[in-house]
Amino acid sequence: MKKASMGARIGALLLDNIFLNIINLFIFAIYPYYLFYLFYSPVITFLYYGICEGSSMSASLGKKICGLVVVDERGNKLTSAQGFTRSICRIISGAICGIGYFIALFDEEGKALHDKMARTFVAVAAPEPYPYPSPIPVNAPMNNYPTVVCISGPCAGKAFNIPQQGITFGRDSNLCEIAFSENTKGISRIHCKVLFNYQTQMFVLYDMGSSYGTFLENGTKVLQDQPVALSSGQGFYLASNSNFFRVNI
Repeated sequence: MKKASMGARIGALLLDNIFLNIINLFIFAIYPYYLFYLFYSPVITFLYYGICEGSSMSASLGKKICGLVVVDERGNKLTSAQGFTRSICRIISGAICGIGYFIALFDEEGKALHDKMARTFVAVAAPEPYPYPSPIPVNAPMNNYPTVVCISGPCAGKAFNIPQQGITFGRDSNLCEIAFSENTKGISRIHCKVLFNYQTQMFVLYDMGSSYGTFLENGTKVLQDQPVALSSGQGFYLASNSNFFRVNI
């Protein structure tokens, strides 16, 4: 992902400080006690960054306005735990006279101390995804184009073209081309991915660290660090065979 410019990060920081000051002033108007303010102000800051950056936005309000996101070192959105971990590390960066923030000025990847500690990266937000892949009827001619067909599940009866960068399955509609609803049982935010190798004419199935697993049609579990090659006509399922797919060319 493209590294965020320092100007954009400073702008986001200034905007976030404005939002935090508004929140703090609102609370202070209700409880005008200075000692209480000294206690809750850092707590509000911790919660603000932890909740925002660990949410589906993957960014604080300031970063969102400036077109930035916070991702992990693999380019994935942060989980809630990662969001709060980074928020704690921000406190450390600020506690040492703000030196932790200035490290970003000299780091090749623009990482501040809290990014290094939390293993995160501030990047330019990707543009809104175009509507791809477009569903096509299962009985339509494929013209030797690699596709994945949904046999059972929310999109049963539809087939999807597999782009060069692969096709991802999960609940996060911002990162997954085939997105399940948030309440779909057993499906992770980013569950699995299918690529097509044009040289070998084989499909490659990756599990992306899903909680309930990705399985071949014979029940064999696909391990996260051991992708499996599939030939045309083979199938796989996510968590249970109620979410079954088959690859075709």
